[in-house]
Amino acid sequence: MLIYIASPYTNAEESVREENYRIVSMIAAEIVAEGSVAFSPITYGHTLLKYKEMPSDWPFWKNFCLTFLSKCDKIIVYKMPGWDKSKGVGEEIEFAKENGIIIEYIEYLPK
Repeated sequence: MLIYIASPYTNAEESVREENYRIVSMIAAEIVAEGSVAFSPITYGHTLLKYKEMPSDWPFWKNFCLTFLSKCDKIIVYKMPGWDKSKGVGEEIEFAKENGIIIEYIEYLPK
């Protein structure tokens, strides 16, 4: 099973984006360490932004994210701060519903 991890990222404050990256990367590492095959677009995209200047917002990354999500069997929505206000996470959930992708929600546990 291929798993897509949805989480918020975009924020005007760089420190918030960095924290969102750190938090979701920890949960992605835990899921992979358990033996699952999982993809976190935030972990991947944030890393790419360190090597090439490009937008960090949802309109730029939408096609990238939904293309990966379309190949996945399940989406895990990590309910970290801001998940319910994130335009990207909302659209990823809707895309999953429209395409018969299993949706699972994981509660946020501060670390």
